[in-house]
Amino acid sequence: MKKSILGSFIGLSIVISFDALARVGFALYFDVEIPMISYSAFPGIITPAILTAIAGISALLGALFSLTYGKQQKVISLLLYTMLIMLIRYGQIHLLYGTETIIYPLIALLLSLIVIFVAWKLVSPKKKKESESESESDEFKQKHHPAGDQPSHPPH
Repeated sequence: MKKSILGSFIGLSIVISFDALARVGFALYFDVEIPMISYSAFPGIITPAILTAIAGISALLGALFSLTYGKQQKVISLLLYTMLIMLIRYGQIHLLYGTETIIYPLIALLLSLIVIFVAWKLVSPKKKKESESESESDEFKQKHHPAGDQPSHPPH
């Protein structure tokens, strides 16, 4: 349980770190003040789109860390990380609601939720039933080991 909680908070810190690092980089490049939650403070349409994509990538990296660090209780890690990411993205939407368009924070929220699902699928592979794995191994043996004592290719 402790690893799940710690992993979720470290995953959230990964998200905040990557988002902040990207914003600092763009602020230095464009020589503007560092807006820590704003998207439209940067010039053009490409920069907010890149920031939104970085928000999705950072959410994926945070989710992967959270799910692998708390691997004994993945469901608790998943639920706690999802709750934390929703709180941070909703906080961005709430703070930006009156001052600028909220399309980028909404897209960042949706991307974050989608990549959490993708991370869950990557970390939790589908477990095969015993009967399915036995039938697949029988099929493999039949394809690669022909029946009978005769070799499939005559000796040269």
